[in-house]
Amino acid sequence: MGLNKRPSILLEIVLILVALSFLFPVFFLVESSFKEPRYFFKPFALPHSFYLDYYKKALHDMDFFRGLWNTVLVMVGALALAIMVASMAGYVLSRRTERLFRYAYLFFLSGMVIPTVGSLIPLFTLAVKLHLMNTRILLVLIYTAGFIPFASFLYAAFTKAIPRELEESASLDGCGPLRLFFRIIFPLLLPATGTFIVTNVYGIWNDFLTPLIFLNQPEKMTLMPQIVQFMFNKQSVNYGPVFAVSVLAVLPLVVLFAFTQKYMLRGLTAGAVKG
Repeated sequence: MGLNKRPSILLEIVLILVALSFLFPVFFLVESSFKEPRYFFKPFALPHSFYLDYYKKALHDMDFFRGLWNTVLVMVGALALAIMVASMAGYVLSRRTERLFRYAYLFFLSGMVIPTVGSLIPLFTLAVKLHLMNTRILLVLIYTAGFIPFASFLYAAFTKAIPRELEESASLDGCGPLRLFFRIIFPLLLPATGTFIVTNVYGIWNDFLTPLIFLNQPEKMTLMPQIVQFMFNKQSVNYGPVFAVSVLAVLPLVVLFAFTQKYMLRGLTAGAVKG
């Protein structure tokens, strides 16, 4: 028994060390945001006190809460629109067996193959012609279009596990198509919805390239390009406020992950069984 336990203990130690190596950059980011300037470039020196001047300077020189509001607004709009469109598309694609719908299903899946970077130039040209440049609506539409292929595939996989007898019973009771979907089918797709939200919210929050290309007014900028512009415009040497505002930007994601990780794992496991 002792010989069998020894390899597992060694493996656990190795895994703990690997996990600590991945967590060290996060620890360095947080503790450096509280260091005094004279200790800032000493990575292994712990802060002697909670030095809050970096946070005061960051909030004074950067309109952090406006960037936070823009990010949340774009994120909520894109996720809500993608859920509404993809849930109905996934439901229809999973229930209809005609050849046209099979081709449509493959068409949706092909959107997962096309890289986002490869479509930036056509998107830019289209946005100029439609007069949508420098609007948050444009970001919502771009993110929604990028989410729909994966979300439709996810909803279609979950819908296949829902018994058709539920729909037949509702139809016999006089339930129309829209009412049937939103009152019966969509509540059963909540695990897929939770999985989709948790796995895609970080992509919008951390996106730097898309807002930088399609937005040019500071009052409409999201957090990530706002932080980079703050660093190059006002903090070319002093990185303390940059670390402080980075901690503020990461904190909502940490809180979100802490409260939703069990739902994400539950949704992924359910999708694996049902698919």
